[in-house]
Amino acid sequence: MESPPESVYTQAESYAPAEGAVADLVAALPDFPGFAKRSWAELPCTRAGVEDPDYTNVELRYQFSAEDSATPLVNERYVDLLREHWRGLGHEIIRDDTTELDDATYRDLTAVREDGITLWYSAAHLATLMVQSGCVPRSDPSEIPYVPPSGGIRPGGKGDGVGEYFPEGIPAARPANPFDAPDTYDDQL
Repeated sequence: MESPPESVYTQAESYAPAEGAVADLVAALPDFPGFAKRSWAELPCTRAGVEDPDYTNVELRYQFSAEDSATPLVNERYVDLLREHWRGLGHEIIRDDTTELDDATYRDLTAVREDGITLWYSAAHLATLMVQSGCVPRSDPSEIPYVPPSGGIRPGGKGDGVGEYFPEGIPAARPANPFDAPDTYDDQL
């Protein structure tokens, strides 16, 4: 079995740039209502139909609420704005589909960055942003950093569905200088 193509990142290194892509998206979209949920997953990497246990494909998934997903802002306008934004950043758009059904219109927009990270915005019943690393060398679970979520998800809160990666509990993100922290910081966790 031949080796997979070289990747820019390892599994542990891929979370920060993938989460950075989400933060970039949030900053680029006007009137952003906030996400309802974030989760991390790993997808298998296969070659010639055989799964390679030394590699994984990291996937970050951010979902809007059903109410926000149903709005023209999230379901239509964001697709158009992301298309322009991703092209402006030099990302290659590899999928740009609209499917009309009797009860809804589904929109899928997929872009690939130079570093191999794939961005997929799906505006359907639940509008979702998925970010994938592509096949990267697997890391030891202890090397995987907690990267705080973007878009209104509270770190360690109900919508932060990454707990299985941190069985000892999600690390509390603290500012470097405690005097920079709001008085109610602990109430936000």
